[in-house]
Amino acid sequence: MKILTSPSSGSIAGTTYSHNRAGQYTRSRRTPVQGIGSPRRGIIKAAFGAASSAWSSMSAALQLAWGAFAAQCPYTDSLGQSIKLTGHQIFVAINTQLQNLGLPISTVVPLSTAVWQPVLTTLTAVHAGAITLTMGGGGAVTDHLLVAMSPPQSGGVTFTNNFSQLTTCLGNVATAQVITTQYVAQFGSVTAGQRLFYRLTPVNQYGVTGTPIKGFITVS
Repeated sequence: MKILTSPSSGSIAGTTYSHNRAGQYTRSRRTPVQGIGSPRRGIIKAAFGAASSAWSSMSAALQLAWGAFAAQCPYTDSLGQSIKLTGHQIFVAINTQLQNLGLPISTVVPLSTAVWQPVLTTLTAVHAGAITLTMGGGGAVTDHLLVAMSPPQSGGVTFTNNFSQLTTCLGNVATAQVITTQYVAQFGSVTAGQRLFYRLTPVNQYGVTGTPIKGFITVS
């Protein structure tokens, strides 16, 4: 239901407040049904659980050290607000990411929160051909990049938040990466004129995630 009020987001009791280009609106709050989901969702859930268990087994001194680290690392939430995570929250977030990269859980407090900024040099997609991306290689050999793509969209779509991680590479890689096999296995084939959205997320050697870059290409 559309309403006249100041912009707001969130839920109160059974009502959810949100807004779009047409203005502010409300809807009945729904409780999401968490099914088994994709195999990847299961992998991330398992990594999250393993990281949380690792936190429980750490010494109090280490937990305090992670708490002090978290206090120095403000996080911007989905509403654009700067918040501070707890030591447990930041430990689980970082170690879930490390496992996502195929790396072991680390109880060592990160020495740096600095994350490199990726640059996409080229991205091409050809109907019945290859989907290829080339990065600028601005990171170090110890850095990582998460490569996520969207399902094929029509040529009129200008935004999507539906991404699936297809592969990862090191931050210093500047050679062409062909991701056709991964893309087709996840989403199927593409046709000329469709748009493929990408999200490239940098991660430093300690598992700290940086700001992703996003965009799209049109299949030729």
